[in-house]
Amino acid sequence: MDLDKKNEYGIKVAMFIENPKYMGTISEDEARELGVKVYSYSYGGKEFDYTLTLHWAINTQEDTVVLARYSYEGIMSGIAVNHMMALILSNKTMAQIETINYPALEKLLRDNPNIPALPQKENFTVVYAIDAAKLAVKSYIKRALSHEESTHPCTTTPMSIASIKQIIAEQNIQTLERLAQFTQAGKENDSCNETLLRYIEENKALEKEKEEAEKVLNAVPFKELSPEHQVIAVDTAIDNTVRQFLVMDGGDIDILSVKEKDGMFDVYISYLGACSSCESSGSGTLMAIENALKDKLDPNIRVIPI
Repeated sequence: MDLDKKNEYGIKVAMFIENPKYMGTISEDEARELGVKVYSYSYGGKEFDYTLTLHWAINTQEDTVVLARYSYEGIMSGIAVNHMMALILSNKTMAQIETINYPALEKLLRDNPNIPALPQKENFTVVYAIDAAKLAVKSYIKRALSHEESTHPCTTTPMSIASIKQIIAEQNIQTLERLAQFTQAGKENDSCNETLLRYIEENKALEKEKEEAEKVLNAVPFKELSPEHQVIAVDTAIDNTVRQFLVMDGGDIDILSVKEKDGMFDVYISYLGACSSCESSGSGTLMAIENALKDKLDPNIRVIPI
């Protein structure tokens, strides 16, 4: 790779492109040696200038990816992105793979935490890698796709309606230009732009509803809310503080209930995904959640995992 291209991508991405050690298939001999089953899933196609096939060696007893490789044709940054995806899939369960999101994968590709790993016009390579992995999981566990998951509104992207809507919400995308950076949707063919604009406007409306709901909740002291609305307030506060960090680590939490006892508000939670087995879930993670809720809602909050 020439120096200009290396500077464009950064050291880590350039290194992965130059040495794509996870590119390739998994042989039956390797599978037998590992005692696993080989599973492959294809995504994209030549019509999208992006062809990806995921090759996973899976421990079928635990539904865990033991080894991940890939076959790929597309722009160079996709090599680095799929290299990193193959690397982080090691020892991940199907449930954990479904929690991988754009911020988590993209930040792992950065040299500097504050500088994006890729040019904006190539953000879609990260999105595609994640979309492919999540669809591979659904195919592996034989989960039927919904109408939106199986419908592709644009000829310029392999992404479904559901996947496009998800990235619009995740990145709070406001324009068609920015949407094209993440999905390639409508980039060279504007026949679906009206549909894409509708998705963007729908998300704007949802975000406005959330903002209004948060204003209403913030206008009333936490202790004066009903238990049902206290749960909503807690969930909203988690959304706006620590949830993104939990999801980046492959986990999440479910707010079960809020109960008042001796002047304290006990918030009962359940850890999900990677959080359920994380050693820090009983200490550091719990403290971060509790401190966020005390700061946002009420100083007399206690968080109790069950």
